[in-house]
This record gives sequence, structure tokens and C-alpha cells, in this order.
Amino acid sequence: MLTGATFKNFKLLRDVSLPLGRLNVLVGPNAVGKSTVLEGMHYLLQLAAAKPGGSATIHSEALFRGKGAVDDLVAKPDATELELEAVLEDGRRFALRAGVAKDEPEPERFHLWFGKKGHEIQLVPPSNDQEERLFFRGPREAKLGSVVRLKLHAETLAAEHYSEEEIPGVGHDGEGLASVLQYLQGLRDGTLEAIERDLATIVPGARRIRALPARVRRREKQRISLDGQDFWAEQSRDVTGARFEVEWEGLGWVPAGQLSEGTLLALGLITVVRFDAPRLVLLDDLDKALHPVAQRKLVAHLRGVLDATPHLQIVATSHSPFLLDELRMEEVFVMSRGARGSLLRRLDEHPTAQKRGAYLRPGELWSLVGEGWVSEGRE
Repeated sequence: MLTGATFKNFKLLRDVSLPLGRLNVLVGPNAVGKSTVLEGMHYLLQLAAAKPGGSATIHSEALFRGKGAVDDLVAKPDATELELEAVLEDGRRFALRAGVAKDEPEPERFHLWFGKKGHEIQLVPPSNDQEERLFFRGPREAKLGSVVRLKLHAETLAAEHYSEEEIPGVGHDGEGLASVLQYLQGLRDGTLEAIERDLATIVPGARRIRALPARVRRREKQRISLDGQDFWAEQSRDVTGARFEVEWEGLGWVPAGQLSEGTLLALGLITVVRFDAPRLVLLDDLDKALHPVAQRKLVAHLRGVLDATPHLQIVATSHSPFLLDELRMEEVFVMSRGARGSLLRRLDEHPTAQKRGAYLRPGELWSLVGEGWVSEGRE
């Protein structure tokens, strides 16, 4: 498990430390850096899942998706490098430092390290395959790459889908949910039934789930050779994929496209944490489109999943005091904007948290004290 993460000069996060438990929820106003925390953790930890093979595994275009992207991520206007770090329970640290090129011909600089303080293994590109394999062995054995960042969209979750994978998965935006449900329906190992029970708990009226065949049109590029020259032509073909329906009490079977946004988002999240759950789930807008009662039921469900899955951790963002009311004070992290960037403090660090916590729930306390106190004594 991770016990903490730090962010230095990463966008708005000039110098932010986040202590981590099993369930962690970030709150605060818009544009304060809540999603940036998730983004930074994902950028770093997905490195541990990269396949070794030349310096491309840590090249800026592979890691940060585009030439010059490091410059877009370094805090403005004066920082020249960013640093991301994750800390494991045993004290080992996995960290990345990325620097901006001062002159155009100069490549962007990368430096990675892993291990306990004073005993780190370091990797400085350019590096060869053997050096990379040796360095990434530790982070991979610690399963740091077992991370998924979710920003689910209702339309994508509801869409018909075709997968060529032997074991399909749900994408970060919800793509592939129909294929996963079809796979679980055929697997018959009890996972689909568990998902049905979870959904019925959070969304009253929902009953069974079934996956059905669907004709899905795929566009593919085909290479055509003519007189020694190769041309690429786009072609469309129909394949048999999957769609799904949910049975509702008193209504019968309802197609995915007619389900509410809240139902689809809840189903997508439940499926991810029930089916081949990663060790770390990063989730934007945990409360999105859910009724306050459903938000509370969702938190109760997540606690049940965490109890049953010892390795799982969740870091999420929210704007809902109703959801926070189901959390403990130490599970809520309040973010605020300061003169030099974003700041973060745990809700139980508020001067009145211990006293008011006797009669106020976390959402009520946050609604009362807001975020201004986060910067007091920090600037």
C-alpha cells in the first residue's frame, strides 16, 4: 500500500504532500488542483506498468503524451523541473524528476529513483534495456503499476462494444463495459451476481443485468499494394459485439441507453472494483449524478469492497457534503489556493475539528469552515 504522495512544481501543486489511507477524498473549489493530484499520481505510477525496451519507456512522448508536454506541466512562471513521488508502507520511494529544456536542442531531462532513503536505485536516461529492466524490477514487484484513473462518461458506459481481447476491461472513460459484462455472464464465477447486488443496494429498483449480442460497426485501415506501392484504405465492417440491459422492478428490462447517468456511473465503478480490481483507483467526481441517499450507499458499498480487498486503495474527488458525511475526518482532504499555488490539509487538522467533531459530521464541518483555514500559517 501507499502511505503518501508528494508533488513539487507540478501545475498548481508547488509543494503538496498527501498522506494516504484506504479511502481518501479531496474536496475544495473548482480549479484548485484536485484532479491534478490524481493526474500526477497516474503519470508516475503508470511508469511501473510500462514494458521495458529502450529509453522509450521513459521518453517524454511516451510518458507525458506529446513533445514539450513537460513544459506544459511544470509550474509557471519560474519553475524549471517537476517532481512526483509515491511512498510505500516499508519506506521505499518511487519518484520521477522531469526538467524543462533551457535551449531548444537540449532534450528534456528525466531522473527516476526507487528504494529507501539513502539506498535508492537510480535511472538517468539515456539508458539501455538492461538498466531499465533492473531499475523497474522493484516497482513492478511492488505492483505500483496496478493503477487506474477513471473519469467515467454515461454515454460511453452505455455504448455497444466489441473487444478482441481474451479478457476485456473497462477503459478510463467507461469504454468496454458491455464487453466486460458479457464476459462475466459467460464466466459464471459469481462476480456478475455480486455486481447486481451492489447496484441494487445503491440504486433501488435495479435487479438483474444481462448482456446480449449486438452488431457493432468497426472502421479499420487496410493496406493495399499496387504496382509496388502501399496504400491505406479505410474500410467498415460489422462484427458481433455486446450490449447490456438492466432489469427494473415493475418495468422489466431497460436498455443501457435508457438508464440514468447515476445508474451507469455507479455500475461502471462497481464493475471496475469488483472485476480484476487494481491496487489503486483514482476517481474524478465520486458523487457525480447520484442522489444524496445513493451517495451515502455508495460510500458504504466502497467500504465493504475495501474490507474484502485488503490491497485496494481509493483516491477520489468530490463536491458533496452529503458524501463527506459518510466519511471519517481523517479521510477528507481540503484543498485551497494560496499565493504560490495549491495547498492541502486533512479536515481533522482544523483547529475545531476535535471539539466540533463530537456533534458535526465531516460534510457539515466542511460546509461550516470552508477552505480559508488551509492556508493559515502556510504562507
